[in-house]
Amino acid sequence: MRGAVLALALVAAGAAPVLAQRSREVRDVPWYQARPQVLEETLRWCHRDARLAATWDCQNAEAAGASRMGRPLPNTLPRAGQDRQAPPVDSSGLPEPGFNPRTNPLGYSNLRNACATRGPGSDVLTPYCYQLDRYRDGASGGR
Repeated sequence: MRGAVLALALVAAGAAPVLAQRSREVRDVPWYQARPQVLEETLRWCHRDARLAATWDCQNAEAAGASRMGRPLPNTLPRAGQDRQAPPVDSSGLPEPGFNPRTNPLGYSNLRNACATRGPGSDVLTPYCYQLDRYRDGASGGR
């Protein structure tokens, strides 16, 4: 009899932490997509502990994070009126590439060669030949 009571007490003591854990609702992918800050926090939490990767919350957070791929991050470009001017955009609405020889020496030399030779394959760079005037032969003029 004492053995049965002792065994029951051990089972109860072992089950107490499991029962004490509050059951948390599993959040789905649209819930995480609507709350990007919670998504980032959950992803950090899931990436810190590999054991959590198999939980439904971590899998749904990963799926919500993957659904953002290919979209620009919000508020990454400075807006006009802030401390810097917004970068110029090309015909597609994307920021035009910078060919500053100080920050992009390879791009500057490729642009200079493409504008000088106008050979095959230079059609991608020739719309930006006007930038050579900005950066007179390696000078690091500003945009």
